[in-house]
Amino acid sequence: MPSLKSPNLAPSRTKTEISHQRAESFYLKLLFGGLIGVILLVAVCWGGHDLYTRWEERRLVRRAVFAIEHGDDRTASLAARTVLALKPSSAAAARIVAQLAERAGDRAALDWRRKVSQLEPQSTDDALAWARCALQFNDVGTAERALSGISDEGKKSAGYHAVAALIAHARHQDETAEREWTEAVRLAPNEKAYQLELAILQANSHDEDRHATGEASLKTLRDDLKQRAPATRALIAERAARRASDQELLGLARELNSYAEATLNDRLQFLDFLHQLQDAEFTSYLSSLEKSTADKPADLAALLSWMSQSNLNLLALDFVKSSAPDLMQNWPVALVVADIYVRLADWRGLENFTKTANWREFDFLRHAYLARALRAQDKPAAAEHEWSSAVKGASGQSQGVLALVRVASEWKWESETVDLLWALAKYPERQNDALQTLYRFFAKTGDTQGLYRVLARLSASDATNLNVENNLAQVSLLLNANEDEARRMAAEVYHKSPSNPAYATTYAYSLLTKGDPKAALKVLSAFSEGQLNDPAISTYFGICLAATRDERAKPFLEVGQKANLLPEEKALVEKAFTNLSSR
Repeated sequence: MPSLKSPNLAPSRTKTEISHQRAESFYLKLLFGGLIGVILLVAVCWGGHDLYTRWEERRLVRRAVFAIEHGDDRTASLAARTVLALKPSSAAAARIVAQLAERAGDRAALDWRRKVSQLEPQSTDDALAWARCALQFNDVGTAERALSGISDEGKKSAGYHAVAALIAHARHQDETAEREWTEAVRLAPNEKAYQLELAILQANSHDEDRHATGEASLKTLRDDLKQRAPATRALIAERAARRASDQELLGLARELNSYAEATLNDRLQFLDFLHQLQDAEFTSYLSSLEKSTADKPADLAALLSWMSQSNLNLLALDFVKSSAPDLMQNWPVALVVADIYVRLADWRGLENFTKTANWREFDFLRHAYLARALRAQDKPAAAEHEWSSAVKGASGQSQGVLALVRVASEWKWESETVDLLWALAKYPERQNDALQTLYRFFAKTGDTQGLYRVLARLSASDATNLNVENNLAQVSLLLNANEDEARRMAAEVYHKSPSNPAYATTYAYSLLTKGDPKAALKVLSAFSEGQLNDPAISTYFGICLAATRDERAKPFLEVGQKANLLPEEKALVEKAFTNLSSR
């Protein structure tokens, strides 16, 4: 009988294991496949979004550029800002916003130009655009900083030398400006705009040879269709400065007026020459301008402004009153008409004109002019109400506050102007200009407390400005405000530039306030006799001498008595004389 063998179970177990392994492998593949699918889906979505953003950026930027070329700034701005909402780092959109702000005279353009340069740090063109923008707003320091960041290769370009020339001109460094323009012309001999700038600079030179060269260049450039208008304008200005005959100037103005590209300002200049010379053509030409500007509010406002400045206010008012009924309410015609009423001191007429009108977004100015009319008619309560409405309506936008500053200053409303300037200083883009204006006002009126407030604000915004730090230290010491900090500041500024007489004077006075007149005299004695005769320095030198009972103080103090000093400084001079007389 054959022996029985136990069944072999190994094969069946192997099949089970293989089955499990296959199942696990399937699920693992499914899991990893799912993960990879999710990752691919995210990548596709992200890439698609990025692709869409770039496509939309290019599309909207093209639309903005097209809109600018066709004078549609509103559409251009909307398109550019839509791009920035999608992609804040879009240099192309930021350039467009900067360009629009420059055209509108909005100082925010500087911030946009700075942003573009930060986004495109290797771009020479963007750095130059930033510098030119800074010069547009008289910010020479920023223009210099923008130029300093340009690469060595970029500094070899004609554009770089052109901007460097503009900066030199702003610094009244005419020789440097001429050298830079000459280099720009050498590098870009076909750039007629550079030739024009060089010619203008030379034509205004006191050196007769350079003047003759510049004048000849201007006359040559008048043969170029693209340069004839600016060259003729420059030639008119140059000939007027050289006191050319009225007929020569009229002839040049007539020729400029004949150009198809002549601007309204050119036509107004021609009109002005006709008016000054009492030329028979004046009346007919004025009538032609009135007709051509009647349906163009901005041009009509410019014409009415010229008429007002030429003491033709009644004629201007009669013209607008005899025109379409709603013509006077168009902007900016309404503003010019209001100014005409002010010039005529027709307060009842101004009140009637502004009382029920609607100047839309400029209605805050209507309230201001109504306040002017009411105050002049001795209606203080009503006037104050209207002025409050004007201030409230202007708040929230720097342009509105600035507009009120201008009218209040023009009307010599000093307290209102000061309040508005402080309000304007809250806006970063207007802060420096507002504070500088306040500084000049307080210096003129001898308001030391006001100067202290302004200098404290300026110092807080830029502690690296040595002039500000020096003046803050001086005013603080005069007011006995934060004296220890003021002395520290005076010493720090002086040691950074010991050869500066103004810094040395403040430092010397700080030593005097500390009870050390000998050390103060030692600081000031380092300067020449001519420097010590400067009223600002002479005053403090005399005060320091008087503190040691030195009779040499008298002539220096006498110079101080005639100087334009702050009240606290005048008091110091009188005290110094008292000290000498009580000896």
